[in-house]
Amino acid sequence: GYSTSPHVLTSLEFERVLSASGTYRGAVQRPHDGKVAKRIAWIQCVGSRNRRTGRHFCSSVCCMFALKEAVLAHEKGGDDVETTIFYMDMRTFGKSFQRYRDQAERMHGLRFERARIHTVIRDAASHDLIIQGVDLSGKHTAERFDMVVLTVGQRPMPATAELSELAAIEVNPFGFGQPEPFSL
Repeated sequence: GYSTSPHVLTSLEFERVLSASGTYRGAVQRPHDGKVAKRIAWIQCVGSRNRRTGRHFCSSVCCMFALKEAVLAHEKGGDDVETTIFYMDMRTFGKSFQRYRDQAERMHGLRFERARIHTVIRDAASHDLIIQGVDLSGKHTAERFDMVVLTVGQRPMPATAELSELAAIEVNPFGFGQPEPFSL
């Protein structure tokens, strides 16, 4: 739905919406019509974890990025903002990250839906977005939102290969720096 609706944003574009120095001065508004977004969805793992595109890896930072944005949307938009994160696996593997996720759910009402999203359709009349997918039981689902944020997978820039070679840093098959193994 990114190319068919101005209300589908990447996570980086949504950061600008949230920014006090951005176009909307931090108000959570839709780009096309300025309507305050009260129902916002995040779709995880966009552009990653896909063998067909050669990006079958987890970027490891995107889940926390989405959690932070959803919490900020609640803080800036008020108690009536509803946020949903559609995910395959929620990876909160840093120190105290799981606690942050739990607090986001408990204190801000973030909703986590484990599902495979396949389509985002724009309603021609209201410009709302309808997310279609399949839940864990195999049931087809459809839900309406004011705005959708695509949590885009990260990958190294092409120049990283040259830099890693100059600095003698080993990289993994995906081009990320290869960490040293743990030692006792």
